[in-house]
Amino acid sequence: MPFRKKGSKNWHYDFQFKGRRFYGSCETDNFQDAKLVEAEARTAAKIAQRPRTDYTLSEAIGTYYTDICQHQPSASTSYSQGKMVLADIDGGIFIGDLDNGDLMAFVAKSRATQSNGYVNRKVEFLSRAIRHMGKFYKARLPDLDYAAVRTKEPQEVVRELTKDEERRLFKHLRPDLHFMVRFALMTGARQKAIFNLRWSDIGDTHLTLAGEHNGKPPYKFRISRPLRAFLTSLPKSNVLAHRDFVFTWIDRHGNRRPFNQNNHWMWDRAFVAAEIENFRFHDFRHTFATRMLRHTGNLKLVSRLLGHRSIDTTVKYAHVLDADFEDALEGFYNLTPAEIPAASGKSE
Repeated sequence: MPFRKKGSKNWHYDFQFKGRRFYGSCETDNFQDAKLVEAEARTAAKIAQRPRTDYTLSEAIGTYYTDICQHQPSASTSYSQGKMVLADIDGGIFIGDLDNGDLMAFVAKSRATQSNGYVNRKVEFLSRAIRHMGKFYKARLPDLDYAAVRTKEPQEVVRELTKDEERRLFKHLRPDLHFMVRFALMTGARQKAIFNLRWSDIGDTHLTLAGEHNGKPPYKFRISRPLRAFLTSLPKSNVLAHRDFVFTWIDRHGNRRPFNQNNHWMWDRAFVAAEIENFRFHDFRHTFATRMLRHTGNLKLVSRLLGHRSIDTTVKYAHVLDADFEDALEGFYNLTPAEIPAASGKSE
């Protein structure tokens, strides 16, 4: 029941609901009005204690990033994807109100400026954020057909650096980039993993490489004697803040700095000078994989060295074995002219 504080002409309420205390002024000196105010406060308290089922898209993406993404190596990528999603869909809409029309409009708008692969990853990020809210926060979920809006991505071309191209590349490549490219050819590590590799990631027997861009865990790569000798020979940055990075380049002031995504012009320029066409930094990874598969014939081994979670991802390199099998069969049993039966022209 409402009560009056000493020295106050207005009534107040003070009650508990499920362990929480609610109190305040009824803002009136009329007892009947005060009872109505208290009743409204009790109703509001009950509603506040009910589990929420409606969350806006902004809340869903922010919650998913805070709960999951920020703790992963791909946090910066997830943050960027979340921003891009909110740039193309109204963040104030309740996720339970989203329909396939909204999803189609989102994908159509994204396709205008982004590749099919990037749009697909944005759709996957959106679906993960929404499912997270349903699983952990009991949110009201929409019935969206994510598969229907996925766009077909061009099949990845496995481009291998030939030995002649490799010689030309190192002839035109800046000397301070040789170490990074050599490491890529020796390990098949992804560009981002090489950029972010720190001395603390290098152990006695293995080094730790970052996983795939979509949040996969890091994986271990065995350090061979040649690789250990190579790592021991690497120069360290002369800038204290950068000394933890394994691979660095020399800026115009003579300081060794870590690499980032804006440094691609350095090797792009070398590719042009060396007349190496249709080649990306990621193709060093393809080169490592095809060379290792040709050397060992072991697809499962190559899959582990690349950090693939499934050998199905590695199957694209099987063409190397196919070519070797064909060569082996061609030279296995050659008939002499005398051994080739003459065609009689008669059917038996």
